[in-house]
Amino acid sequence: MAFSAALVASACFGPAVRTRTIPNANRESASPDVIGRDDEVEVIVWTQPQLSGKVVVAPDGTITMPLIGRVKAAGMTPDQLKEDLQTRYSRYLHETNVTVRITDPASHVFYVTGEVNKAGIYKLHSGEVLSQAIAEAGGFGEFADSSKIRIMRRGATETQELTVDFNRAVSGGDVSADVPIEPGDTITVP
Repeated sequence: MAFSAALVASACFGPAVRTRTIPNANRESASPDVIGRDDEVEVIVWTQPQLSGKVVVAPDGTITMPLIGRVKAAGMTPDQLKEDLQTRYSRYLHETNVTVRITDPASHVFYVTGEVNKAGIYKLHSGEVLSQAIAEAGGFGEFADSSKIRIMRRGATETQELTVDFNRAVSGGDVSADVPIEPGDTITVP
């Protein structure tokens, strides 16, 4: 009798989020301050309007800039790209002052699949959590099992698989089940 009570207690009071880590091939991580493919960046070369403008990062991770050609941008922070562009432009210009900023972080998206009303790709908003992502996807479908939501999170060297018992967040008992969403996450609702 005591054993079955302990088993029930562990099932009810176990962790709301279980994590499994899987090593993977090296890839670029898309964090909020890193430039990704399809992002739009604005490059301003001070006192050189003909060298300035907005450019979209190509699928190969590069941007094409006047005078210096193709430059790797994906996987870099705006400050790293700024330093690289200043170095490249300093060969042609006396004083080089460059500003780089991400104007449209198109690579910062997440994916929702499975038993939701509108599966698809969604733009990630700052501070977004699982409940907001599910709401953007139109809520749970009729046959959804919200106790076993899977989030695949790919990092530079490993992939994390989070299994979330979302019922715990809905009941108000465990806010840890309302997991923050990161760029590139794939949310699967069984």
